[in-house]
Amino acid sequence: MVTKPYIRVPITMTDKMISFMENMSMKSKVTGGRKLPNTAIVRAAVSVLMELDVDARNIKTEDELKTRIVQAMAKYKPKAAKKRRKK
Repeated sequence: MVTKPYIRVPITMTDKMISFMENMSMKSKVTGGRKLPNTAIVRAAVSVLMELDVDARNIKTEDELKTRIVQAMAKYKPKAAKKRRKK
């Protein structure tokens, strides 16, 4: 994996969110993967958000944002894989 120049961003999360990420990390480890740092989980989630077409107009609350994200997920269509050319 290539190291990218990251910027540290302090965020606040509930105990439930932290527990969720730690459980996900441990599940990865005990099933043959690696223990995932919380920062990697958050970066992956943000990367997915960047691929969605979330309508961010006129959002006033975190709950409204969650609703818009779920709506964007329902409409999401993966980018078509590049077709291999036949020679």
